[in-house]
Amino acid sequence: MAGEVTPQGEGARSLHLRQLRMQWQIVTLQVLATLALVWMYLEVVSTYVVGSIDHTQLFDTLESALGTELPLADWLTGSGSNGLARFYVPMGLGLGLGGAMAVLAFQTPKFQQRVKLGFIITMIILLAGRFTFGYAWQLIGDGWSAPGDDVLRLLEWPLLMMLSLIILTFYLLPIITGTKGIWGLSRRGVAWSIGFTLLFLGVHAILTFPLIRSQLGSYGSQLTTLEIIVSDPTVFGLVTAEQFSLILIACLMMVFQESAFGVIRQLEYAYRLPESCKRDPEYVAQMDNLLNGHIRHTAVFLSLTVVATTIALGFHSVLLDWVGGITGSQWASQVGESIELTLTYGLVISALLFLGIMALLRFVVPWQRVWGLIESSFTPRE
Repeated sequence: MAGEVTPQGEGARSLHLRQLRMQWQIVTLQVLATLALVWMYLEVVSTYVVGSIDHTQLFDTLESALGTELPLADWLTGSGSNGLARFYVPMGLGLGLGGAMAVLAFQTPKFQQRVKLGFIITMIILLAGRFTFGYAWQLIGDGWSAPGDDVLRLLEWPLLMMLSLIILTFYLLPIITGTKGIWGLSRRGVAWSIGFTLLFLGVHAILTFPLIRSQLGSYGSQLTTLEIIVSDPTVFGLVTAEQFSLILIACLMMVFQESAFGVIRQLEYAYRLPESCKRDPEYVAQMDNLLNGHIRHTAVFLSLTVVATTIALGFHSVLLDWVGGITGSQWASQVGESIELTLTYGLVISALLFLGIMALLRFVVPWQRVWGLIESSFTPRE
């Protein structure tokens, strides 16, 4: 009887983190999250920041006020470029810094402490090294006295360099923290990236409110405002370009969040498995199914979300076309000019009408069975 019992099989693949992190599904999700992060950042920058409140304008203002050039070169800050090209090099620096922080997170605590100590010492030398040696030489030559102008001038370059780096880092915080969260498997990094983006969008929306914007004077006139309600729909005949930009930002944020958190969840699950299960072929196959399903669901459901949101926001356009085809263009034009379809809550009413109709279709179309058939068609048969 005992001879009929076979031991638990072991395969060449395992669920140990070193091997699992190199698996193509994990790498695909991380690359997808990185692409979504970069695309989301560029979409936010192109919609709200470029030509309005970007870092190059702030650098130009500082140089005019201080009467001197900042230490960072123009090719590094993008000051000599136009449009989104101003952010290409800084964004590359942000990705590199976030990646370096992710690599550092996997090192030993002792090595991390040494790197942090070396960074602090380097910054101290950069800030006060030349000033300290210059002042010490002055004390040796002239005795005890206050620092001269030539000695104080040695602080100008380090302080301006630190100010420039702080400004540049502030603009790149979503990229830096997001990259660290994706490749460093940090939930906090992903949350900080999303939080910084939402905070910027919220503050920008408050500042561009007409009453507040009028109180900001010349600074308020530089902020980009989005006329998302009164513009004519140009994207698929349903939404305006500004509305579609907001939909795209929201979708990319969801792709970034779901892909990054999906990797972290699956790796945490594999890490908590008993050692005997990590080489079990059944557990390895189960992990493959989970990762493949996550990739499919992320692509399909979020694509459907973009389509459904676009239709929901432009559903009143569909209603107007339908009403115009049945009752004539005169009555339809009167409805189109009504206040309910012009102000903000008109879009909310249109979206609620669309959701209501889709909810009613639930009693006619078996959505679960339809989706089951679609999902089963993508499942390989053994």
